[in-house]
Amino acid sequence: MLLLKRGCKGEGENMKTWQRMFDQKMEWEKPNNTWSLTVEDNLSPRNPERRWHLYQQRKAFARFQCSCCTRHWPSAQVLILFHMHLDRSQRQGQVKMRVCGQKCKKCHGAKFETPTFSQENIERILDKLVLKIREKCYRESIANRDLADPIVEEDVEGPHDTTRCEACALGICYLKGKGLQIQPYSSTYGFVSPTSPAAASQPGQQAWRGADTESDWKLLCFVVVLLIFAVLFSGK
Repeated sequence: MLLLKRGCKGEGENMKTWQRMFDQKMEWEKPNNTWSLTVEDNLSPRNPERRWHLYQQRKAFARFQCSCCTRHWPSAQVLILFHMHLDRSQRQGQVKMRVCGQKCKKCHGAKFETPTFSQENIERILDKLVLKIREKCYRESIANRDLADPIVEEDVEGPHDTTRCEACALGICYLKGKGLQIQPYSSTYGFVSPTSPAAASQPGQQAWRGADTESDWKLLCFVVVLLIFAVLFSGK
């Protein structure tokens, strides 16, 4: 697991791993240009600098640990913010990154904790970032844009708590203003829609709702028949 610490500003072994993987990918794609990747905790969530491009990686899976009570929890709704820029004259590119945290729901006055990503998910996140760089900075038209999404590595039970999400606090989470939202479940390291049979946690309740709807329909038909008879007999 690779932990991205707040305030590391490119220092430490963890950030070096992100940088190493990013360097390898950009060297393969753009061997004649030099690119750098750094972390900025105060990166603007909406307005990048002039000639910079904005990209958000949504629905990334990561794990959190509270620094107060050591409680652990997973989330499939982690948002990562990227600003990217290419100086064509110098053949140099820059990417600034901000990873949005979450607060522990059991600790009073909890702070936003930083997430832990698996190496495979980092790889997938960076693959999508490189594609965006090619599109926005190099203005390439890419035919095959279908890349693998980050893996949901374990079941994420319960809703996404928008009151303890840093991206929601910044107003950039796509679940902002929607209250508590159910997170996707994993199925052999893949996404499963909460509305799919695999995610239906209360099949009995759904069957009851179907039966109740059928009963309402029968009652309505019975009332209509009674009205028809009433009209016919009133005319005699």
